Amino acid sequence: MAGSFPDVATLERALDVAARAPSAQNAQPWRWRVTARGVDLFADWDRRLGDGDGHRRDVLLSCGAVLHHCAVVLAAGGWAPRVRRFPDRGDTDHLALVEVIEAPARAADLELAAAIGDRRADRRPYRAQPLPVGSMEMLHVRAERAGLRFGVVPRAHWGRSPEGDVVLQYGRTGDAPADDAVLVVLGTDVDDDRMRVRAGEAMSDILLAATAMGLASCPLTTPLHDARDRLSLACEVFDGEAYPQVLIRLGWAPDGDPPPALGRRSAQETTVWAV
Repeated sequence: MAGSFPDVATLERALDVAARAPSAQNAQPWRWRVTARGVDLFADWDRRLGDGDGHRRDVLLSCGAVLHHCAVVLAAGGWAPRVRRFPDRGDTDHLALVEVIEAPARAADLELAAAIGDRRADRRPYRAQPLPVGSMEMLHVRAERAGLRFGVVPRAHWGRSPEGDVVLQYGRTGDAPADDAVLVVLGTDVDDDRMRVRAGEAMSDILLAATAMGLASCPLTTPLHDARDRLSLACEVFDGEAYPQVLIRLGWAPDGDPPPALGRRSAQETTVWAV
């Protein structure tokens, strides 16, 4: 591995930082295996939060997010990643192989890597202040480059429950009006495991880009567990031609300290070292 692959200490640090990726209820449903050929990512179904299709989608989205975080950290450290998704047809739990070569870090990689430590899932109501000029267009472009659809949920069709949770409002009333956040939705043309992982990668990219712009954000998947709401949203925002995979609230954080960082499992807990 000398001279052609990061050493164990470098990879351990990279995976520890990558673990800051968002996951539903901080479940962190992923496992890593490091070999001489690269870093393998596996879904950890034992950490799935339920038996529904939405819970399966949550695992794949979370794994996509940690995969993107890992690629960003490696790139910022001078190791250009080449990601092969679902490299083993006989093992559908094997979601990706990350191969690397030495390459200078780009400014964009450094910016996203620096945002990892600052990003939080900020569930508080956001301030009533317009987003930076061109920010939504930039995030839209980032989603499309990843092969995702990008849309904005109309304010009339989402709100907050008495407990403060975001809820979609199709065929129901009684929830508080939407707050001053913008609620965006990422969708895919195909609703399979590969595209759900890709949606997780795009979610990670958009969250880090938004953090780099100084915005607060919060990814949401629970509102999409309701099949009726998911279908209604798909019809309204994507004309029924794409499958909503994740929602993201974007806006300006309220005054006060940001939410504390949640604990994460270490690389030693999640990784098999076969080198």
